[in-house]
Amino acid sequence: MIKLLLQGFADFFSLTNFLYMALGLIVGVAFGALPGLGGASAMILLMPLTFGMQPVSALILLLAAYKGAMYGGSISAILIGTPGTPQAALTVADGNALAKKGQGIKALKVSLIGSTTGDLFSDIVLVFGAFQLARIALKFGSPETAIVAIIALLLTGAASGKTLSKGILSCLFGVFASMIGLDPITALPRLTFGSSNLMDGIQLVPMMMGFLAFSQLCLQMDSIRSYSAGDQPAGYLPPPKEPSDTTVTREELKLMRKPILCGSIAGTIIGILPGLGPTLGAIFGYDLARRVSKNPSNFGKGSIEGIAGAESGNSAVSGANLVPLLGLGIPGDVGAAILVAAFLMLGFTPGPLIFQEAPNVIFSVYAGMILSNLALLVIGWVLVKYLVRLAQTPVSLLFPVIMVLLVAGVYTTNQNIFDLWVMLFFGVLGYIMAKTQIPRIPFVIGFILGPILESNLTRALIISRGSWSVFFKSTLAIVLWIICGLLAYLIYRQRRKTVYDETEVSF
Repeated sequence: MIKLLLQGFADFFSLTNFLYMALGLIVGVAFGALPGLGGASAMILLMPLTFGMQPVSALILLLAAYKGAMYGGSISAILIGTPGTPQAALTVADGNALAKKGQGIKALKVSLIGSTTGDLFSDIVLVFGAFQLARIALKFGSPETAIVAIIALLLTGAASGKTLSKGILSCLFGVFASMIGLDPITALPRLTFGSSNLMDGIQLVPMMMGFLAFSQLCLQMDSIRSYSAGDQPAGYLPPPKEPSDTTVTREELKLMRKPILCGSIAGTIIGILPGLGPTLGAIFGYDLARRVSKNPSNFGKGSIEGIAGAESGNSAVSGANLVPLLGLGIPGDVGAAILVAAFLMLGFTPGPLIFQEAPNVIFSVYAGMILSNLALLVIGWVLVKYLVRLAQTPVSLLFPVIMVLLVAGVYTTNQNIFDLWVMLFFGVLGYIMAKTQIPRIPFVIGFILGPILESNLTRALIISRGSWSVFFKSTLAIVLWIICGLLAYLIYRQRRKTVYDETEVSF
């Protein structure tokens, strides 16, 4: 294995491969940072360039774009409070809070370190355990996947702020919104109110752009009333006040070690299981980071540990989701599905036989994936100070530009005017929820996890002919239920302790 990997590094080293890797990273970061686009869009855009290319160059171009987008999503999450990609949603609260303190550069660097470290961790796991881990992933059927989704919904307590009841309500409302459209089993319309435009359900991009981005613009424009003429509103990011605001200190690096390790492990496990996606990795990474932190009350208010946990968690999925792809030929998410098309176009069939048919290509790609993490760290570190300057653009210019990007991003996704109305509706809804102090992130989490939970829950019940015992038959399912119960108890105990401490302080 080591010999093959070293040979892969030797085969990868060429100017052409490095140039394609750099191009993929830059395009991926840009697409990840622009709300509504993301890694899949970047890969699709670059796909035509791979025609006639060498297999290693073609695959590393697409993989680098995917990896770059994983980090890019945190850029807009930190600077403008709007996640560029769904998996960056948990980075918003802590990242934007730091940016508003003049520590935007620090937050971006923390995100970059967490993202590249988590990705590198999962790449190493992929190299040494792709085929073996893929066989373990096969043990997760529909019942087990449904239980994992329930656990993830339970963990929305990590993003619910001080009021758990409001967070749960927000999350359930997100699940409810995800059910609009045709029933996946009977194909009958539900909650469409007679509108043919809702037959396909609420699309993720217009919903998220309205709910998080448009509502954020409304909140920032609303804050202008509180400022005198010529002053900057709440959306303006102040410049750094001290040298430490632009650097990650040694103490902070030590503080990030446990969250990054937890996020990397969680994201890798989630990535190995097909169909779950990086958002779940971010949820588990963030929650584990909060649990190992000595200062969990700081989460949501500008916690470095929170950013590190969420970003390492979602980025670790990018390498691990190639485990089922290369080991079994099963794509783990949309990005992996695009890679399947690329493999087939290049004349390779993903699956266990690919290690016998083209081991030199696979291990060269492994080498490129590892090197792309190091390259992303360098590129991101150089660009970070320029990215923050963009957020210091006068609001008279910044707001219209963001609005144009939102409208363009939403419309170009499906070329559908109705999506703009969806964005407007959820923008108003997000604005009202923010004004009434109902957390918005649990809604997004519920909306994303709703289809995963419903499809696996329904499939399991169909297989068992309506018997709920199917969720308790396997040993793995029982273990997952025990984990679910323990997490529920820990969340309850932590919330009770928080209420007690706040009551004690008030006296």
